[in-house]
Amino acid sequence: MQIIVKKIWHRDADRIGLFFKYDSATISQLRQLGGIYSQSLRCWYFDYNAENYKLISQNFEDLVIDNPKKSKTQTLAGLTISRDLPAIAKSELQLDLAPVLNNPEHITKTNSLAPNMRLELLPNLGKYWVFKMRYYQIISRQLLATKGVYWNANYKVYMVLRNLGTKEQVEKILGVSPFFPENDYHKNETVFTSESIIIKPHPEDSKWMEVYMPPFLVLREKLKRFSMARYSTIKDCYLLPAAPSVYDAMGMQFEPHKVLLSNQLPRGYLMKQNLPNRKQLDLSKTKAQLFNQVPDAAQDYISLMVDTILALNYSSSTMRTYTSSFLKFLRDHQFRDPKTISQKEIIKYLASLMERGLSASSGHSMVNALLFYYQQIEQQKGFELKLPRPKSEKKLPAVLTMEECLQIFRAVDNPKHKLLLLIGYGAGLRVSEIVTLEWRDILFSEFKIHIKNAKGKKDRMVMLPYSIVSSLELYKKLYEPNKYVFEGQYAGEPYSAGSAQSVMRQALKKSGLSKKATVHTLRHSFATHLLENGTDIRYIQKFLGHASIKTTTIYTHVSKMATDKIVSPLDRLVDENNKKKLND
Repeated sequence: MQIIVKKIWHRDADRIGLFFKYDSATISQLRQLGGIYSQSLRCWYFDYNAENYKLISQNFEDLVIDNPKKSKTQTLAGLTISRDLPAIAKSELQLDLAPVLNNPEHITKTNSLAPNMRLELLPNLGKYWVFKMRYYQIISRQLLATKGVYWNANYKVYMVLRNLGTKEQVEKILGVSPFFPENDYHKNETVFTSESIIIKPHPEDSKWMEVYMPPFLVLREKLKRFSMARYSTIKDCYLLPAAPSVYDAMGMQFEPHKVLLSNQLPRGYLMKQNLPNRKQLDLSKTKAQLFNQVPDAAQDYISLMVDTILALNYSSSTMRTYTSSFLKFLRDHQFRDPKTISQKEIIKYLASLMERGLSASSGHSMVNALLFYYQQIEQQKGFELKLPRPKSEKKLPAVLTMEECLQIFRAVDNPKHKLLLLIGYGAGLRVSEIVTLEWRDILFSEFKIHIKNAKGKKDRMVMLPYSIVSSLELYKKLYEPNKYVFEGQYAGEPYSAGSAQSVMRQALKKSGLSKKATVHTLRHSFATHLLENGTDIRYIQKFLGHASIKTTTIYTHVSKMATDKIVSPLDRLVDENNKKKLND
């Protein structure tokens, strides 16, 4: 009787699952050994440990260890489904979120869970040690039952009171000693018992609150670390989003200093929706950066341009590009009124830029910015720049091989970071699309991802790789994110694109690869690997969201599919010469 042995996740723990055709004798034997039947998974199972595996192997001879190989075809829910993207073995890509050793023999070499917990000690926060680890239900319960240990849901970390007794108890539970630094116990920090941090409403915009700090450097420096803190020179205070999570974070940061938070906000002023969304943050940050470099002579012109861009619902990237280019144009013309600058002067100016070696992309940006200003703001509908566009340089995108992609994924231990890179490669997403991805946009039943409001304000459907579906579901269950798949520093805020690029840089460094690559390189690699696997280029165009097929055809130049088959005439000449020598 052949029995297939699989590692399964069932009832919040890992189990040894046994799958076989109905056989009353085998079922009777399993019951005697203490096996349990799962109606949902339709299999018998035991707790995942070395003793149970040994018990099973001693009582049953024909055991088959399930260890999936690389394959272009996968079986799911009884249906055979193929995917154009060549599959990297699931056993290599799985997030390994559950406490299971990844070996096909199901043999546990050690009774300690420490090697698999991915323990990471973070910088101290006040009187607490801070660390994170992979979720283990049993260990988590023991930690939270320990006096002086707290779980911070916003940051997804454990906080441990820095004293000797708590240190010893936690290290005993973790099975690691020493884990926390020696002689790093909490000492009374500088306290300001007579000082208060005053929090008032912001009359100009109720989405913000005014925070007035005492004149002490240590307190002000802590507040500056808040990612959304802004300083108002007029009011001599800091502005923070009027959200409950931000207020709670302030209390945690200043509690060790015994500073009183004097809350003068009206009842109901703090609201969750006041936490700015991604678009608000990008637009406000871009606008602030632009006006910081605009002199008084150009304020009126730039204000008109920014307001028009916002009214037309253009992106922050377009705002930055157009405004920066137009500001350069004004600066080079001594901030003259644009109405007084003739079209001949503009053409002569563009010619001088090209002569000075301006890149083609910067030249295009300048032309687009001038057309936008004169047509949209000055309402000169007939305004045109009848001159050839600067010819763009044809650069080939950097691409990783499948083996190099796998090497990068293996180098990442953090489940959230690994899943971020896997989705970027497996679905061919831009970094902005990865960090703003919402749970409601992942269609698990259809194995698709709905990308909304992407570049060019366009929606599209892309594939959800089968190999990460189970890991994605488990990640959602364990981390319980609300709106975004990858949450940022504050609850309800998306992960930043800069942080995603940092994850890629660290993974690349740890993998030992010498190639230069970014998150966007994974997108290039996705398209190239699809093309090499014989996928029609028009499907690739739809997956990538390219408006023109010309943009997608760049991958035909980097694909190894055809170029590897071409033989240099020199090689043919040498081969023919060698053959003649052998015949002679």
